[in-house]
Amino acid sequence: MLFNEFGSKENKPVILLHGMMQDWHSEYELLKPLEEHYRLIIPAQDGFYDGSGDFTTFADQARQIEEYITENYNGKIHGAYGASQGGLMLTELLTRNKIDMGTVIMDGCYVAHQGKLAGKVTAWMFKKLKNTGKLPSLIMVMMKLMGLKKEDLVMMDNFYMNASDVTVDRNFVQNYTYRTRPEIARNKSKVYLWCGSKEPYAIKSHNELKKYLQNYEEEIMPGFGHGEFLMKHREEICAKIVGTLNV
Repeated sequence: MLFNEFGSKENKPVILLHGMMQDWHSEYELLKPLEEHYRLIIPAQDGFYDGSGDFTTFADQARQIEEYITENYNGKIHGAYGASQGGLMLTELLTRNKIDMGTVIMDGCYVAHQGKLAGKVTAWMFKKLKNTGKLPSLIMVMMKLMGLKKEDLVMMDNFYMNASDVTVDRNFVQNYTYRTRPEIARNKSKVYLWCGSKEPYAIKSHNELKKYLQNYEEEIMPGFGHGEFLMKHREEICAKIVGTLNV
């Protein structure tokens, strides 16, 4: 795992966790205004940056984050924001409960078990895209399920397209078969659940998480699909993150 830090060392540390297939550079560019307020810690998952080995498991990625925060920040940070798969990573970190993450924001978190077959089919689509540059027709079915339209395919410009086939297969299957574990109930962190009203799997994921979370607030944003608020409203989401972390 590659750890990148930005902003004054005097600022409170906040970790930002990128989404599935997302290049960490694009996440930094989207959320760059936050470095005026915080010391930003942006990990790049194994398999999703140049020179990296293949993706391992979400548990292993969480372990690396825990070790980094423990070594560099005495195991405690001010807050965390995770978009899409970044929300899954936050779920895993909360469940393991080995570091103090302060206030946690999950934006479009997908932890609703969708099945191994769905993971394999989606992995096949992305492998075809990255290896041939051609969009499989099925990709629009996936986009529709996320509340997105054809014009939203431009979001894929933020993907890391040099991931190996092994990394894509492992990452997608583990993502689509992830299950929320009851141990997360032991974590007392304040968790904010955000998603758009056009995100059925994120809403389903919220319902799974709400079975266990002890301290949470949910906000479903009318009219938004998956990742739209983050990708299309940079200034607004940065202000919303600051306002939430500073409560």
